[in-house]
Amino acid sequence: MSASESTAARSETGVRSIARAVEMLELFDAAHPIRPLRELVALTGLPKTTVVRLLATLESLHLIVDRGDSSYGVGPGFLRWVTLADALWEVSDETRQIMSRLVDTCGETVNIYIRQGLNRIAVAQVEGTTTVRSVVEVGAPYPLAAGASAKILLGGVDEKVLKTLAARDSGLTLERLRREVAGIREAGYAVTHGEREWGASAVAAPIVAADGRVIAALSASGPTSRFTADRVGRYVDAVTKAAREISAAGLGSVEVFL
Repeated sequence: MSASESTAARSETGVRSIARAVEMLELFDAAHPIRPLRELVALTGLPKTTVVRLLATLESLHLIVDRGDSSYGVGPGFLRWVTLADALWEVSDETRQIMSRLVDTCGETVNIYIRQGLNRIAVAQVEGTTTVRSVVEVGAPYPLAAGASAKILLGGVDEKVLKTLAARDSGLTLERLRREVAGIREAGYAVTHGEREWGASAVAAPIVAADGRVIAALSASGPTSRFTADRVGRYVDAVTKAAREISAAGLGSVEVFL
C-alpha cells in the first residue's frame, strides 16, 4: 500500500469511527437516558468488542459514563457544549415574548424551526396551555417533506433540495412538491393535518431575514380535533402576524447561522 493509500485508509477508518460514535450517542435521549450494554450492541448491530471500544473512547472524553453495572449514560463533558449551544442557538428575548403572546392567543404549542440539510429542527419552543398539547423535542431532527413548518422552510430552498426529497419519497413527485411549495409561498402560510403525525395539526408562517430569505418557520401546533375551520382561520392570522413581528425584530444570535 502506498503512502497516499495508507493515509486514505486511515482517514476512511477515522470517519467511520466518528460516525459510529455519534450514532451511539444518538441512542441516548430523554426516554432512554441509560442504556445497558446489551441494548447498545443490539441497536448498533456492531460486535460487542467494537461497542466496548467505542464506549471506552467516549468515556475517556467524558462523553459517556460507565455506571459500573454494564449500563451507560451521557457524561458531564456535554455540559460545556450544552451551555455553548444554548448561547449560540438561543432566540432573542423579544422573540420569546412574541412566541408567548402567540401561545396566549391560540393556546397551542409554538415552535420555531430551522432547516439543517434535509431535516427541520426546533430551536425554540413555548408549550401550549391546554392539558392535551403537541410537544416536540427541541434540537431533534424531523422530516423536511412533512408538516406545515417543513413546507414553509421548503419555500426558501433551491431546486436541488426539492429533487432530492422527491427522489427519496416514492409517494412524492417533484411536480407535486413544486406546486405545493409555490402555493404556500404565494399564500404566506401553511396548514397541515396529520402529515408528520396522525392526529396532529399545525399552522406555520415564514420568518424572513432583512434580505428577504426564509430563515425559519414559526408554527402553532396541537391536536387535529381543535383545528376546526373557524379556529384555523384565527390561528393563521395570529401566526402570520407573529412571524412578521419576529422578522422585523430579528431572531437573535441564532440568525448568524441561518
